[in-house]
Amino acid sequence: MQRENFCTFAGYLTHLIMVSNIINPKNMKTIPTFIVCFLLILTCSCHTPDVSSSNGGVKKQIKTATASDRSPFSQGIEANGFLFLSGTLGTDPMTGTLAGNDVASQLTQIVKNLSDILAEGGCTINDVVKATVFLTDMNNYATMNEAYLTLFHAPYPARTCVEVSALPREGALIEVEVIAACPHR
Repeated sequence: MQRENFCTFAGYLTHLIMVSNIINPKNMKTIPTFIVCFLLILTCSCHTPDVSSSNGGVKKQIKTATASDRSPFSQGIEANGFLFLSGTLGTDPMTGTLAGNDVASQLTQIVKNLSDILAEGGCTINDVVKATVFLTDMNNYATMNEAYLTLFHAPYPARTCVEVSALPREGALIEVEVIAACPHR
C-alpha cells in the first residue's frame, strides 16, 4: 500500500475509532486503543511529501557553457518548478570584464547574464517573480530603477534592494539575484 493511501486509511480508521468512543465511551476499554490512534496520527503527520525532481534528486543544477567550475556555488538551481539564481554581476562572460563603470550598463549586462542562465533552465526574464538587488551605494537607486524599468516588464517581480559595503569584484556597483517560476517545465 502506498504511503499516501496508508495515511488516508489510517486517518479514516483513527477518526472512526475516536468518533465511536465519543458516542459510546464504554468502547474505550483500554489505553492501547488510544495509543494506537495516537501512533497512527503521528505516523501520518510526520510524512514528508516526495518533492523529487524527475532525475531522482530534489534539485538540479543549471549553468551556462561559460560558467566557472571553480566556484563553490551553482549559477542556478531548479527545484519544484522554480529556478533560484545566484547573485550575478555585470561581467561580460566572453571578456571577463565589467560591462562599464556605471550602474545602468552593469545592470544591462546582469540581465543578459541572468537571461542566459534562465534560458538554460527553460525560462525567460518574464518568469522572474522575485529579484534582490545589491547596490554598493544607495545614491545609485534612482539610476538603477530607471534601467530596471527598461529591462523588466509589468507585472514587475517582487523586489528587495539593499546597500552593501562591497561586492565580490572590484569596480562592481550592483549585483542581482532572482527567483523564477517556471510552471511550463
